[in-house]
Amino acid sequence: MAIKKLFKAPNNISLKGSLHLPGDKSIGIRSLIILSQSYGISNVSNISDGEDVQTALANIKKLKITVQKTGPSDYKIFSLGIGFKPFKGTLNFNNSGTTLRLLTGLLSTSPVEAKLIGDASLSKRPIRIISLMEKFFASFSPKNKDYLPIKLIGYGDAVQNDISITKPSAQIISACILAGMNAHGLTSITAPNTARDHTERMLKYLKYPIQIKNHGKMKTIKIMGKQFLSAEKNYIVPGDPSSAAFIIVLGALTKNSSVTLHNILLNEKRIGFLKVLKKMGAKIQIKNKKIKFGENVGDIEVKSSMLRGVSLSAEIIPSIIDEIPILMVAAAFADGKSYFPNLDELKIKESDRLAAMEINLKKVGVSLTRTSNSLTILGLDEDFYSNKVATVDSFKDHRIAMSFAVMAMASKKKIHIKDFDCARVSYPNFLSDIEKIRNKSFKQIIVGLDGPVSSGKTSVAKYAANKLQNSLFLDSGLLYRFLAKKQLQRKQKKINVSKLITIAKKISLKDLKSAGLHKQNINLLVSKIAKIPQIRKALLPVQRKIIFNTSFQNVFVCGRDINSKVAQNADLKIYIDAPLKMRATRRYLELKKINPAITFEEVLKTVKMRDFNDKSRSHSPLIKTKDSILINNTGSNIRTTFVKLQRLIRKVQSN
Repeated sequence: MAIKKLFKAPNNISLKGSLHLPGDKSIGIRSLIILSQSYGISNVSNISDGEDVQTALANIKKLKITVQKTGPSDYKIFSLGIGFKPFKGTLNFNNSGTTLRLLTGLLSTSPVEAKLIGDASLSKRPIRIISLMEKFFASFSPKNKDYLPIKLIGYGDAVQNDISITKPSAQIISACILAGMNAHGLTSITAPNTARDHTERMLKYLKYPIQIKNHGKMKTIKIMGKQFLSAEKNYIVPGDPSSAAFIIVLGALTKNSSVTLHNILLNEKRIGFLKVLKKMGAKIQIKNKKIKFGENVGDIEVKSSMLRGVSLSAEIIPSIIDEIPILMVAAAFADGKSYFPNLDELKIKESDRLAAMEINLKKVGVSLTRTSNSLTILGLDEDFYSNKVATVDSFKDHRIAMSFAVMAMASKKKIHIKDFDCARVSYPNFLSDIEKIRNKSFKQIIVGLDGPVSSGKTSVAKYAANKLQNSLFLDSGLLYRFLAKKQLQRKQKKINVSKLITIAKKISLKDLKSAGLHKQNINLLVSKIAKIPQIRKALLPVQRKIIFNTSFQNVFVCGRDINSKVAQNADLKIYIDAPLKMRATRRYLELKKINPAITFEEVLKTVKMRDFNDKSRSHSPLIKTKDSILINNTGSNIRTTFVKLQRLIRKVQSN
């Protein structure tokens, strides 16, 4: 699928099925680099065609390693052992920080003279390993510069070192390990044990002499240099969990979704995001767990879920650092606040991801609070349901681009994404994979029906929900009637606003089916309660959660501020109206059954007053929005009006 510069993400989709994802980017890069140092012929499969992995492949070829492509994602690597042959020239790392740092470890201990360059994004990110590589006698120019472009002169007869690393970085640790492999003697590395350990696991699996000892929050790695590293006959890269994170969050957030992802990497230091999502209430199961090529792999199943806010600890951040953008999107859909601390590392990724997420989340209507290194997100806030088109910037960062594509696809928000083509860096087939599992038989239609009292909107909405399968009917007025009932139960004349707000926040669909909500005493009180701005504000997110988080295929919701306020993102907006006297007559005939003594004049006066109150109230007055379709209910029966409504629904479904 071609990716346009300004991508208009589809909305409100559903997922069904299973996928085999591209190989893990981190392990794919490591497999190419490490197997290029083995002795003999290695076969490696499920190599991602993402730009970062392909950059690693291009550079080892340039360093005189013979590589043959044997299938769509399969390669054969021919190598003569550890270290690179003499090389002089330029190596372009494009956007791949992993390739840059890992290869620099081997280059620093090989007889090379190389100019290291990258794209604009990589050139803004600190290399952070130069001082460590200088211990292996490599030289860099210009001196005291930690950014590309830079010239490296490697020492082809380097000796062992004792290295101390204070910050948890798998790339820095791996660079030092690879440098130690290519140096004479025993190199000792002390580093935090919270960092990812793919390089250590791969070398252990390949039976290279490496020792690892954990002591508290630190670990010591001892690696003997210039040892024999055997080739791997058939190494298969497991599915990328960081790519899986986007599909998993999308599956959790979308209606009627059930997705299984096969053969995904389950390294404990890479699946922290699964723990976070489970804590948020995501329905996630891990199946068929096993060890392959030194790593835990298995299948991940995810189903539609209702998420709640979560407060994260600083300790978990290193294990979810790549998935934080998509977790922030999940937090926007969660009920309550979510707190993300200790985010300094986000500032030096492909973009300043902390700033990028703050800017874009605000653009799409998410309420948040930012400190220098933390973000607090208020999920499902009022502005989140706005129907405004939001144009966000990917900042040419693949994880930012895909995160906001997920936000659009999981909601009814119209989001346009600048420079979406940057997704090619890690997951070129992101959109086509989603299309493979898109549930085309499910298309949820939300119909908002506004109109004055006794216009017939409630009757036709209820009739439509009964006629059409898998449909939900919601009369927004029932929420106010439920509060009126609770107020009457307190047997107090004065309305206790704060108490009613507390009750309002906990209202469910089950509460709206309670008996006696149409009694006369409630009729007399409900208008007074509905006028109170604080109560209307408190009920707004409750109504929206019921409307937008349901799995029903058709949702019919009626009221007097549905299309203007409550459900601005409704797929179909209807305004049903009829002349005053006709509406008053309908109301009179209804009430006559309950109260035979009531007169038409009384009802007419009441309807007039209700119209005035509904249209003149300061908070969410009754209006016909510009995008609402008028249905004149004069002289029509329910069936006739339903036929008109059904035609409009079919038109929306066909688009």
